[in-house]
Amino acid sequence: MSEKKMIYTASGAWISHMGRVRKVNEDACLFGSTFSGASTSAPMRAVLDSRQWVIALADGIGGHKAGAYASRKVVVDLSVCTDISPKGINRKLLETHFNLHQSGTNNPDLAGSGAAVVGMFASEGKLYGFNVGDARIYRQEGGRLRQITEDDSVEQMLVNEGVKKADVEIRPANMHALTQSIGGSTEFMSIEPHFYLLSVTREARFIICTDGLTDMVSTRDIERLVVPVLNPVSAVQALFAAAMEAGGRDNITIAVVDVEKA
Repeated sequence: MSEKKMIYTASGAWISHMGRVRKVNEDACLFGSTFSGASTSAPMRAVLDSRQWVIALADGIGGHKAGAYASRKVVVDLSVCTDISPKGINRKLLETHFNLHQSGTNNPDLAGSGAAVVGMFASEGKLYGFNVGDARIYRQEGGRLRQITEDDSVEQMLVNEGVKKADVEIRPANMHALTQSIGGSTEFMSIEPHFYLLSVTREARFIICTDGLTDMVSTRDIERLVVPVLNPVSAVQALFAAAMEAGGRDNITIAVVDVEKA
């Protein structure tokens, strides 16, 4: 008799908004259904209860048209990925990376088209996080937040080299440059997506976001706002309101995801 594999269900809420300054939303979101557009007016609920699922947030770079095109392509490509596994997701991200470079080569309007991406997926009874760029996953543990992902940024590179200390404050403007992204360069460069095996005993909460949140609100304040709030819609709204009150200088995409082992 074959061993029954665990199923991870995901429920929660998400929002994607252009912010106060930008005229176009260059972010995109995949959480149950693919979204890319002007803005969601309020947090949206979502439930994923199949054996395999993917949640992904993408932050477009390369200018309005190129950034919006890239972020949507990343999440659409992931939404149709048939091999939901670390190998399959990695293959899809590398394929999208190559295709975005080709699009920029063939169409001057899409030159430099690229995106940072972050997400989670469940497959074969296991749960994973992944990222390329500086969009992040946090895990709520015992009243605190722990960053799961490692940024592909100049700041993180300096931290890894021991030149700069890691902290929970908002990073300086001169530390925003990415060290890798999906597409995003006129010269083709290879990338290595990051994958993280996530252990969940019964249930866990994760916060997934683009830098439209983390460049406006410190990790300490994100923790203060989200930890006491049980309702994921209210948690998303609290984080979004804080990013907007801090200036909303970039597009803001946030998902609060409650994972349960079934």
